[in-house]
Amino acid sequence: MSTFQLAVISIFVAFIVIGVGAFAMFGGVFGGGGVGVVTVWGTMPQETGDYLLDSLRSADKSLQDVSYVEKGAGSYESTLLNAMASGAAPDLFLVTQEQLGAFSDKIITIPYGTVSQSQFTSSFVDEGQLFLTPQGSLALPFMIDPLVMYWNRDLFGSAGIASAPVYWNDFLTLAPKMYSANSSQNITRSAVALGAWSNIAHAKEILSTLFMQAGEPITGRNSSGALMPVFGNTPSNTSGNPAESALRFFTEFGNPSKTTYSWNRSLPRSDEAFIAGKLGVYFGFASEYRTLSERNPNLRFAVALMPQLQAGNKSTYGRLTALAIPRAARNVAGAAAVAQKLSGAPAAAVLAVYTGLPSARRDVALDTSASTVSDVFAQSALIARGWVDPSQSETDQVFKTMIESVVSGGSEPSGAVSEAAQEFARLIPVRF
Repeated sequence: MSTFQLAVISIFVAFIVIGVGAFAMFGGVFGGGGVGVVTVWGTMPQETGDYLLDSLRSADKSLQDVSYVEKGAGSYESTLLNAMASGAAPDLFLVTQEQLGAFSDKIITIPYGTVSQSQFTSSFVDEGQLFLTPQGSLALPFMIDPLVMYWNRDLFGSAGIASAPVYWNDFLTLAPKMYSANSSQNITRSAVALGAWSNIAHAKEILSTLFMQAGEPITGRNSSGALMPVFGNTPSNTSGNPAESALRFFTEFGNPSKTTYSWNRSLPRSDEAFIAGKLGVYFGFASEYRTLSERNPNLRFAVALMPQLQAGNKSTYGRLTALAIPRAARNVAGAAAVAQKLSGAPAAAVLAVYTGLPSARRDVALDTSASTVSDVFAQSALIARGWVDPSQSETDQVFKTMIESVVSGGSEPSGAVSEAAQEFARLIPVRF
């Protein structure tokens, strides 16, 4: 046979081997019924995991031997990596798109023969597509926690403002109306916490929201599914480079020479300032609602969608948690079956009601007519977006440098964006 014929036959043999392997790992379990012993790890509270499994077992006895184990958030990645290396890995684990970079080469891809691409995209919110590759899904969406806007009703009323900002530009007029300082020119009240890094909770996620709304994604995938840096490569439009414009807007609130000046690094953390009634708007995750209420029961605040750009599609940052199967799992077939069950509509409905968070599924209809908070959360989940982070600690430093270099006057937004783009290009090839 010719070299060409040998090559073609080799390719077909490879596809057959891959297909047989995928069937062996994923296909067999769905005809048998039981799933066996499956251990799931995550940072979700233990009582939440136990409640979910107990609720599902009443109708699905195959989950009898499935258990959930809560792990500490601070050491979660290292604990998982050590367990995978030592042969003590769980069969299934929870992972966010922010943590995916640390585990992407240690995850078994769930083939489209098990969960088709059309089934995936029609079942889960759009942000779930971050887990898709040409070969299948790296994980199945389980829970979503979108970034929302909490606003102080009393501070807004005192400033003569009846409702929350809808667009980012609204803060240009809102900031000077709510600003207050003492005789030493120390800020005592602010409209919004923007323009710094160290004392702004979720500064990275807030700036990511601005970037994505401006049409500036941070990471993407090439045709083979490999992660690639795309930040800083979006062509300029009529209003300039989108990344530079977003960074300039964010940092202006930390510039004392601007009328929008509202924040500096000497102030308390943004969540603490909001709890104390000294900050008009706090950008936080939906999961923080209960904590904010408990920390100051007398605080009169409401929830609204994240501000948007006046031109463009609505979006906000979302922390999407999904179920992934480690390569070191002992019961791969059982893990695949359990991942489908825990990411299914019945489980999603139980989880949404119990946690108060929106569902990561499109087909779970919850009645939000009696709760403005739940309605905002549900709307935010549908417009949630994100990006796959190659390394949280290293990209934190990239965002910190980008913000602080502009606020200090050391760089123009164009230079800071250019340097950040180079850092992303340096980070990703090392890890993928």
